[in-house]
Amino acid sequence: MNKYINVGLVGYGTVGKGVVKILEANKKIALRKVGKPIRIKSICDLRPIDKPELYVKNFKDIIKDPEIDLIVELIGGYEPARTIIIEALKAGKNVVTANKAVLAKYWDQIFTTAQDCQKSIYYEASVGGVIPVVQGLSEGLASEEILEIKGILNGTTNFILSEMTKNGVNYEAALKSTQNSGFAEADPSFDVNGIDTANKLAILSSLAWGGWIKVKDISVKGISDLDIEDLLITQNFGYDVKLIGSAEKTKDGIDLSVQPCLVNHDHAFATVENEYNAVMITGKDSGDVLFYGKGAGQQPAASAVVSDIINLSKFIVTNTAGIVPDVVYDKRIKIKVLHSGKSKASYYLRFSILDKPGVLSKISGILGKFKVSIASLTQSDISDNDCAQIIIITHKTCRENLEKALKQINATKSIVKSKVVKIKIEI
Repeated sequence: MNKYINVGLVGYGTVGKGVVKILEANKKIALRKVGKPIRIKSICDLRPIDKPELYVKNFKDIIKDPEIDLIVELIGGYEPARTIIIEALKAGKNVVTANKAVLAKYWDQIFTTAQDCQKSIYYEASVGGVIPVVQGLSEGLASEEILEIKGILNGTTNFILSEMTKNGVNYEAALKSTQNSGFAEADPSFDVNGIDTANKLAILSSLAWGGWIKVKDISVKGISDLDIEDLLITQNFGYDVKLIGSAEKTKDGIDLSVQPCLVNHDHAFATVENEYNAVMITGKDSGDVLFYGKGAGQQPAASAVVSDIINLSKFIVTNTAGIVPDVVYDKRIKIKVLHSGKSKASYYLRFSILDKPGVLSKISGILGKFKVSIASLTQSDISDNDCAQIIIITHKTCRENLEKALKQINATKSIVKSKVVKIKIEI
């Protein structure tokens, strides 16, 4: 029997270095909780590292090492991450990963393999950074029928929106500030286009409802075309703009979306700023449960990975890891997904209309034609000589009806000067 829990680390970037640092600093804490010391035995990376005694050039050598108990995958992306995880499980290794993209895309293959091999895969750091939302959903709310999951799941976009709101700057300036602060990549498209949030929502939804929610089933819209004007106007209406990932159980299927949304000033999400994330999970009996914490940065992500290493090591010590599946997944379960056009919500609409008689009646007529009901109408102070800004808040309406109405309005040049702005009102 090994004296240590031996860990093989694949990927020695920002998070990987943080993992090594935390494990070395917290040896006594890990020993107390596991009963055995945890040590990094090998590290694989594309280039030599600052710990040459641990360096392994080929990840296959770590997988083949009989002394390795646990493999940590931190390279990101789809390949070779998928191969590393699958081959590690088949070789009898337990796995920890922070890779939301590979989990969302290969959920079926990864967890079917884990069950077949009776091995565990822990992935807390893949969603919400340091927030223990995966454990909370799978263990703390294990008895619950999950009705709804809503969350601010991306620290980069939340930082950008915080900068726009607090400083009154446009998207480009806010992005640059976020990059300078270290919370946005040089190429932020994965974050700002909503794909990162969609991956995380797919993971939480698959976990909540026991099947496989695919990213392609989620309606996704990012934040890059948000206008600072709308953030300032909606502030006066009592709202903050947040990128929200939403999964709601309805009688017709799971309603899934990622998009910028208006959140009431009184809601907890309105106070979530900068790199922080928050997830609200609603259970049938538990009601609303809120998870909150840092969703970006080296140390929060590394902390979540180390927590997974420690929690999984407890089961490795007793030879029980993977005997009972950590993720309840049955590939025969087909989760019904609501068509995005059937989703119902209230919306904020901003019209730049031609300032002449009859325009408002034409707009209300077209909205009425497609069964879109107006809750309130306000004229903005921002206008020019031949154009007026009109703000409409709708009652709950079917998305496809609203899209048809706006398509007709946008095509009518005698009504609007520019394309109508539409933002969902979430909470």
